[in-house]
Amino acid sequence: MTAPLSNDLRKRLIAAVEGGQSCRSAAKRFGVAASTAIKLVNRWRQEGHTEPKSMGGDRHSHRLEEHAEEILGLIDKTPDITIAEIQAH
Repeated sequence: MTAPLSNDLRKRLIAAVEGGQSCRSAAKRFGVAASTAIKLVNRWRQEGHTEPKSMGGDRHSHRLEEHAEEILGLIDKTPDITIAEIQAH
């Protein structure tokens, strides 16, 4: 996974676009993908800031946690139960 662009680079890229340069030419000037420049400028215009979104983290365990009690109950009843059997249940 790559690191987010620095806030300085983000601000310079947005300033270039706000100064009249196209997103694609600003992207080429600062060495980033055109899609990155377009997304940064759109986010700036919609949300008013340049900070990167948070990266990584757990976004899926809540799905499993909803069924934790039932899954643990199955394991208590049948200690050698397989994942496939839990899924079929």
